[in-house]
Amino acid sequence: MNSLKYLKYGRYSKQALILINAVAVVYNVSIYLFASKYIVAKNMSHLLLGQLAAVPASPTRVFFTTLIFFSLFLAVLFYREISLSQQKVTQDWLVIVEILLIIMTFVSMQFSYNGLFLLVLADIFYSYANFYKVREQKYWLLFIILSFGMLLVSYYDLLSLVIDIPSLDAYIDFYPISTKVLILFIKNLLSALNIIVFIVSLVAYLMYSVAENHKIEEELRMAARANVELNNYVSLAEKIAEDKERKRIAREIHDTLGHALTGISAGIDAVRVLVDFNPAHAKTQLDNVSTVVRNGIQDVRRSLEKLRPSALEKGGLKEALLKMISDYESLSKVHIDLHYEWDDVDLDIGKEDIIFRVIQESVTNSLRHGFAQKVTISMHHDDVYWITIQDDGVGCQNLQYGYGLTQMQERLAIIGGQVDFQSQEGFQTRVKIPKKKGEIK
Repeated sequence: MNSLKYLKYGRYSKQALILINAVAVVYNVSIYLFASKYIVAKNMSHLLLGQLAAVPASPTRVFFTTLIFFSLFLAVLFYREISLSQQKVTQDWLVIVEILLIIMTFVSMQFSYNGLFLLVLADIFYSYANFYKVREQKYWLLFIILSFGMLLVSYYDLLSLVIDIPSLDAYIDFYPISTKVLILFIKNLLSALNIIVFIVSLVAYLMYSVAENHKIEEELRMAARANVELNNYVSLAEKIAEDKERKRIAREIHDTLGHALTGISAGIDAVRVLVDFNPAHAKTQLDNVSTVVRNGIQDVRRSLEKLRPSALEKGGLKEALLKMISDYESLSKVHIDLHYEWDDVDLDIGKEDIIFRVIQESVTNSLRHGFAQKVTISMHHDDVYWITIQDDGVGCQNLQYGYGLTQMQERLAIIGGQVDFQSQEGFQTRVKIPKKKGEIK
């Protein structure tokens, strides 16, 4: 369903409304002008005054005053049209000016044609109802009600019961029957065309709205499918990364600790044999075992260092967090605020690693599951260390402890820490870690 096609029809309908109303205004005031001249030429002015409920204004003044007011109305209408096409915000005071000018046009032409209110109604409706991709305004409904109300009360039969106004039909009655029929036919044709085109423009807008809704629904379905596929891909990537890391750790243990323990075991067996009949050789063998143990310890330390986050290798915890925040903000639209009050804290390497991983996991969850736009990380301490990660995402009604949250709890348990999760105005992760002696400078 092509929504642009209905958008084009709506624009053509609005242009047709402008043309029809311009012709109708000129036609109606021309009837006043030329019918008055015809009646005066036929010396029937006294008959006209006898049929009118009120003394009419000067036909010439009616003609030019109406054209001036209507021209000003068109100028305001086209100015607003240009503003809309340039994606500018519609000024409400221009809408009020537009309504006042159409009322003045209607009054100046002796209340003879109220189709003008359909034009202003259509213009206000399309302008504020996002028909031209301009944001909806808060006064849209008020202006629609006002315009529609003026349309209802502007019919001649209704107005003539309240105020004395001259009737355009009284002027037309003085023409010969053939001319009278032609004038009334054109007059009614213009009114009918105005109503028909107005209805067509509304139908075009409704069809456009329906098409746009279908388009948005389809895009949402595609986005949902893409999100599911992305989540599946992320889960698969995490699983693959986890398996690779497990295999790498297994190789590290096999190549370092495994070889060291094998050598130690063989050395101890040799010492058991040599200790009784060759103590000197046994001591030499113990020295060899001691060397293997020290080398093994160094290999294990090197393996553990490979497990440390790369950001922590080049600086302290604060620098690593700032680097992580910079990476996240450069790759997504999220804004992360860090309130770091641990400058006087000296943590050991193991605790730093755990804290960094916990904060990293929390921020990742805020982006992946909460779709957050802003994340605030607050780190302070009193009797204990406190970490609070608050985001403005969608939150979670029923919290499911997956791999990430479980790992977070297990990591913190190693250093005696606790974590609490709350879903309020987004999602909040609050971490409490006990202090150890010597950690405060």
